[in-house]
Amino acid sequence: MELVLDESDSSIGEIMVREANGAMHACAQTVGSPEGPMREQSDHETWNSTRALPYGEFMASMFLRYVIFADSENAIASTADAGGLDEGMQNVVDKIKLVKLPEPVEVFLGFNTAPLPDAIETLLYRVDHAENPSGIERYAATLMSEIDLPRLRTIAAKSEMSLARIDRSKLFYLNFDRSLLDQDEIDMLLAIECRLNRLSGILERIGAGLAPAASSPSLEGCALFDSWHIAKTTNDVPRLLDTASSDNPWAKPGTVSCQPGGEWDVRTRFARIVEALNVVTRLDYTYRVNVAEGIMLVRFGQSVVDAMPQREYDAQDDAWRELDEDTRAIWGAEHDARVALTLAAACFAAGTCITRCYVQIAAPDSEQGERVVATYFFGRAAYLADCVPVAKDLESMDMDDMSCKRVLEAYESTAPETIEPAEVHARPRDDHRTLPPALRDLLLADTADELEVMEEDDDPYVARVVELREQAKVDRTGAFEGFSRLVEELEAKCAVAELLATGPVQTQFCDNQLVRMVLPVLEEDRSVRILRAPDALYFAQHEICSFYAEQEDFERALPEVRHLYDLARSSMQSHFALINVLARLERFDEIIEVARHGLRIASDRSAIGYLFYRLAFAYWNCDQLDLALACYRLVPRGEESGSSALEEMQGLMNEMGVSEPPTFEEAVETIRKAGLELPPVSAVTNQLADAAVQLVDNGFFFLARGCIFQMWRTMGNDELGSLNRSLG
Repeated sequence: MELVLDESDSSIGEIMVREANGAMHACAQTVGSPEGPMREQSDHETWNSTRALPYGEFMASMFLRYVIFADSENAIASTADAGGLDEGMQNVVDKIKLVKLPEPVEVFLGFNTAPLPDAIETLLYRVDHAENPSGIERYAATLMSEIDLPRLRTIAAKSEMSLARIDRSKLFYLNFDRSLLDQDEIDMLLAIECRLNRLSGILERIGAGLAPAASSPSLEGCALFDSWHIAKTTNDVPRLLDTASSDNPWAKPGTVSCQPGGEWDVRTRFARIVEALNVVTRLDYTYRVNVAEGIMLVRFGQSVVDAMPQREYDAQDDAWRELDEDTRAIWGAEHDARVALTLAAACFAAGTCITRCYVQIAAPDSEQGERVVATYFFGRAAYLADCVPVAKDLESMDMDDMSCKRVLEAYESTAPETIEPAEVHARPRDDHRTLPPALRDLLLADTADELEVMEEDDDPYVARVVELREQAKVDRTGAFEGFSRLVEELEAKCAVAELLATGPVQTQFCDNQLVRMVLPVLEEDRSVRILRAPDALYFAQHEICSFYAEQEDFERALPEVRHLYDLARSSMQSHFALINVLARLERFDEIIEVARHGLRIASDRSAIGYLFYRLAFAYWNCDQLDLALACYRLVPRGEESGSSALEEMQGLMNEMGVSEPPTFEEAVETIRKAGLELPPVSAVTNQLADAAVQLVDNGFFFLARGCIFQMWRTMGNDELGSLNRSLG
């Protein structure tokens, strides 16, 4: 079944159903659009002509009326006479009919605040003690009563759990620590998550979502919606393929656009598509892409059998049918096959350049982590010609018949070990490729290996640092002299390297890859190139600073820590070290200067919190009380400095005679007037985004991952997490 909108007026359309001979036939007229409410347009009153429903609910009810419980002839007849429904069809209309409730019912009440076992048990208690529970309440209780609550409480004691809601897919996501649980316990949690999503799907179908439901179908109607929700997985296939030519909202996350049809474009399109799929089971997936070869490979986790329904309602016979474990395993396998068919559509929708794709289903394996249990290969032309028509019909086919799985038998295959060239995953030290001109200017490097920040494992100078640290345990003065000589020796080597350079250079230490990517934000001259300072130089200089600090000789420590700061201008640790010494010397004006510099390049939440904390105290001591209060307010809650910031902020408020702290927005406006931008600042976010786009498009995946991971931490978009995994 599909909705075909009028080409000249998209507010009207037809519902088309497929007859036994394969031809599509119009069975109903519609008014409205998928973006707004829809209803059936008929000369005779029908269930759908008297109700304006959201698109999803409208299509669900039309599907049940015209496909599931009526053949084409009966469906066509029913448009002329609503009283002509056969007994099974009339039964389903009665069962899915929404009945107004005396009081709205919030099925998921407390699920966002209470521990999951308590939320489930409370739901069961409410329904059990309700005088006349609604159909949706009874079905919720049916699903939740299948859960072994004592075992769930045992699992909850082993691993912290939290329930999140994904807005785009309208799915629940249960967060827990897999490393603390065995596979059976993990499977149980995934089955619970699926039950929550099945229940959520029903609430979406009846138009309630997470809001209190004002009306409800019967218990049996809920079961019908539940079964349809599981069966409808491939409904998205035609819609997905239609998005291939649509704009990509991730095409320009910063100031630089990706290459249309390039690696970034295809990967982000795919991630965006899949992250929005409403699949009731946990869709853990990874994917690989080789745009040059036009090929993709997707792997997703096998469904948990216990996630499938334990019984279903048969509207034709008006009877419940118990589903034993073997039948549920069949449902699980069929569901996975339908997911595989849908993911293949996502591959081809990600870019017209993708002409082949592999889709794999993987099961957990105690030794290997996972093992592939099925691999399917699809060519684009064959998929469009043969698989898309099948995908359109599957919603009307019983899960028991394994219709999709049988179709996919013809596409069984084996996948290559890898579809991507090895060079795209090379570490910088092993990657001697020349960077394209735009990346050279952006990253202040000419080749990929110039972006390496890690020292070789067997570096002799690092070994000397380790030896001197051991010596310091028994001979601090002798070790100090050794560190001083080491610094002199390494600084001489750096000076020689700078003299031999053919252009302007700077020697800088970066403690991780992200710091190296952000470093160019501080440099205006794009012709400058960065020489990597040896790890041992930074470590030895840090030890010298620590030596004076331990002796509380902060006047002598100050020039040494400034030297450390100059050596690592984009490192948060060097900022912290300088701030700590300046604080002991009560040089608050200088603390303000250093902290503000750090906030220009900070992207990590904890670093931002610490800098605002130290900046607040410095402003307080400089009698800039409003600025101090704003900075205290901007220290993120839950960070290491958060509790101290709250305590000091209260003291400052008492001094100011203020009873309430500023709002977040007021604090941001206060620092803005002082010339501070809330970090991460646009220069940093654009630097990371522009680097990520160009590194992915040009095949430097190792370097891109650090940028994308930080973008994900900052923005929180699931698409970025998916993209990052695809590059590993």
